[in-house]
Amino acid sequence: MKPIKVPDFANYKMLSSMEFSSDGKYGVVCVAQPDVESNSYFTNLWVFNPKKGAFKQLTSGNAERSFDFNSPKSVIFPSLRSESDKKKVQNGELLTVFYEISLEGGEAKELFRVPLNGATAKKIGKDLYLISALFDNARPDFASLKGDKLAAAKKAYEEEKDYEVVDELPFWFNGRGFINKKRSRLYLYNAKKNKLEPLTEPLFDTGIVKYCPKCNKVAYTGAAFTARQGQTSGLYLYDVETGETKCLVEDGSYSIGNLCFDGKHGDIVFSGSPLTDGYPAPGHSLYAVSLQGGKVETLFEQLPEDLGCTTGCDVRYGGGATMKAVDGVLYLVTSYDNTSGLCTFTRGEKELHHITKPEFGVDFLGVCDGHVYTVGLNGTQLQEVYEVNVENGEYKQLSQFNTAFFKDKYVAEPQPLSFTNKDGVRIDGFVLLPIDYDPNKKYPGILEIHGGPRTNYCAGFMHEMQVMASAGSFVFFCNPRGSSGRGEEFANIRGKYGTIEYEDIMAFTDEVLKKYPALDKDNLGVTGGSYGGFMTNWIIGHTNRFKAAASQRSISNWVSFFGVCDIGPWFGKREMGGATPWENLEGLWNASPLQYAMNAETPTLFIHSDEDYRCWLPEGIQMYSALQLKGVPTRMCIFHGENHELSRSGKPKHRIRRMNEINDWLFHYIKG
Repeated sequence: MKPIKVPDFANYKMLSSMEFSSDGKYGVVCVAQPDVESNSYFTNLWVFNPKKGAFKQLTSGNAERSFDFNSPKSVIFPSLRSESDKKKVQNGELLTVFYEISLEGGEAKELFRVPLNGATAKKIGKDLYLISALFDNARPDFASLKGDKLAAAKKAYEEEKDYEVVDELPFWFNGRGFINKKRSRLYLYNAKKNKLEPLTEPLFDTGIVKYCPKCNKVAYTGAAFTARQGQTSGLYLYDVETGETKCLVEDGSYSIGNLCFDGKHGDIVFSGSPLTDGYPAPGHSLYAVSLQGGKVETLFEQLPEDLGCTTGCDVRYGGGATMKAVDGVLYLVTSYDNTSGLCTFTRGEKELHHITKPEFGVDFLGVCDGHVYTVGLNGTQLQEVYEVNVENGEYKQLSQFNTAFFKDKYVAEPQPLSFTNKDGVRIDGFVLLPIDYDPNKKYPGILEIHGGPRTNYCAGFMHEMQVMASAGSFVFFCNPRGSSGRGEEFANIRGKYGTIEYEDIMAFTDEVLKKYPALDKDNLGVTGGSYGGFMTNWIIGHTNRFKAAASQRSISNWVSFFGVCDIGPWFGKREMGGATPWENLEGLWNASPLQYAMNAETPTLFIHSDEDYRCWLPEGIQMYSALQLKGVPTRMCIFHGENHELSRSGKPKHRIRRMNEINDWLFHYIKG
């Protein structure tokens, strides 16, 4: 068997945005593939027959991601295909061009264009489209100006690009850059009249948007703000026929995570948390509100599972629907134990019904003509499209996007390893065996720690880990307390960072060493990103059992994190047990890995990105500087133009460099 190597990820195809035509004859899915030469991701639309599973590439522009059905036999998508249009956008003009293409093949034809950048469109009537786009309140309305006034406004606007003036919180956001005075806005576009009208106000920031063809209404979440963004959203309903908008749920009541129309019950189902002490309450619940408005009904209080897919993965690129209501049955993707799966919920019942088996990891779903389809990672396979029988959980694989590549590759099957910790709590984890494993030999090992912390590891495919196993190392990873999928009590480590979950991770390491004598306890490495970076920083300040560490996009100082992270004022306070630096400076400092940096002796690599506003660059620099001053072997690699998603959706060349940096550093020390 051939080893899996770092550049192999460029052969993987990743799926997103699966939708079906109204007559059930067509399915469309977006397929992405990294392209190293262009240092980008090629994304194209593929059409398939839901019954037969015959897939055919529909577009070839390598930049088509969002789409909507314009008719049962065609889709529309935004694209800049002509060089003149690309140049207009490069010169600062607001422009999105929408094309239509037949699902039976042929060339795409321009349908219409709007003076907005990065817009998406959803058809909501004859010649009528709902448009979503980013609106910059600080940008002058050039269209309303002429002559000298227009020239003066453009000159002033160009000069202002040398400065970044902010007066809101947050003023930047990971993956979006500076967001001050920028809002996601909804518009109505009449293609027949070539008329674009805003649906939401300039300072209203739109969240989730759903359209119901049956009732001809649009539901959307969001809130307006002028200085500080809140942690809740209102729920609004736009009637396409009458043009009226009504508020169904006032802003300030709930943090809304997802929603869908339930035609059978004539209402909207949404997931979320009520506001408690100024912050959304922990956990997730299901609610319903009538299309006429009124009292919010609780359908399921405090779900025992996390909604959506929370399993860590580096072979996804985009997502899809995770909640749909069909004939009164709610179909959900949830994360439980060490997996994500498809489940159903029927009103009046007090439990979720799991459909798929634990080894079948579900990313998102679709429902078409009475049949249920999913995209996910089945075992150690990469993403494919499946049809699922909801009666018995049996499934049929429809696509073969990734099958051929792995026929002669070594894919380490995750070996489950669970134990009961000192507090009587079950901790689950997995072990990957090195390539050509011989139990009579000795091998190095690498402990991987997931981010979040409210995410989890599963037994699915992780490119990073498979590369390490193919390089001749054990790889082991677990879901300590703080992870998702085991309910709120298990996930809640607020105010306890660096204590109980650190104990779980170290105890898991001990259990792995007991079970696998071939694992050399004197040649262990540790790595992790985000929360995993925090824990890596914490580990090197509390133990010297690891010969090398790679800390990625980490947190090192809760005091500084509070003021510089895009979500710091909310996340930091909540996770630190309600404390701010002014309320409990000592507590935040005691929970900061930086305080213990002078104890560190472990050679450590720091990976960071200069546009990571989730765990900003200074968090890594502080730890790096401390270890350098102490004389600990240290290296730092900073990626320009990347953000917190470097390991998952960073530029292909940067992802290769990142993995090479980590592997070269760790294996230099743990291979002896």
